[in-house]
Amino acid sequence: MPYRVVVSGELAKLFGVLSHPIRIRIIEELQQEDLTVGALREILDISHAAASQQLAVLRSHHLVIEKRQGRNVFYHLHNPALAKWIMAGLVFILPDRREVDQISSAIKNVQEVWGKDLKPKKSTTVKKSQST
Repeated sequence: MPYRVVVSGELAKLFGVLSHPIRIRIIEELQQEDLTVGALREILDISHAAASQQLAVLRSHHLVIEKRQGRNVFYHLHNPALAKWIMAGLVFILPDRREVDQISSAIKNVQEVWGKDLKPKKSTTVKKSQST
């Protein structure tokens, strides 16, 4: 059973690396093409330092690899299947259809009940007609 402990620990490390939204976005962007820090900074609308920092984390866990071309450093995914795996995980964050229906129904009920109090009341004052 120690192998289960080892594997669980390694998976926990991977999930920890993936726990930052910018790192997930970097992985998804690198699925499309190899990119420089500058290109990622622009796409993600973050600072150069932030892009470099997140790439360093991904590099240290061997999720991205750097490739030098002249003066430029391009980053690509070590295993492109990671991006597909993350996208497959989207089903786990979608709300359950029954929950959505229940919430929609509750909202409609509340609008009916609370909405009655929000309808403009008929004015009890009579406007005086202007005499000419």
